[in-house]
Amino acid sequence: MTPFPERLRNLREEAGYKQEDMAKLLNISTSAYGYYEQGRNEPSLDALQKIAQIFVTSADYLIGSTDRLKPETYIQVSDNTTFSETEIQVLHELKKYTYFFEDLIHDPDKKVATLYRFWKFLQQELNNLDEPKS
Repeated sequence: MTPFPERLRNLREEAGYKQEDMAKLLNISTSAYGYYEQGRNEPSLDALQKIAQIFVTSADYLIGSTDRLKPETYIQVSDNTTFSETEIQVLHELKKYTYFFEDLIHDPDKKVATLYRFWKFLQQELNNLDEPKS
């Protein structure tokens, strides 16, 4: 994972900001901002959140908890069902196989449960292939 100072500098340079510009946006001195990029000082939680907003990213990305630059977007489709962008992409890929997708629509509980059992079986078989033979 890339450390915070390096990510901060990279984001600033990609956005075309100078250290002075960032300092003004954060309402701190240029030297205080420079210390962030040098790793000599860390921003407060408020400053970290402001930096994330400036670069339209997450604090998790800035501190290296994730390599996902843009935060995942979630779409609520009902009171108790929410999908991430990645999950929607999976549905989109499934829909490319029209017959398969439409077949799943008829009795989805049973068919998805069957698919899951098949998937677990395949994973088990693949793991058995990876195990050394005695």
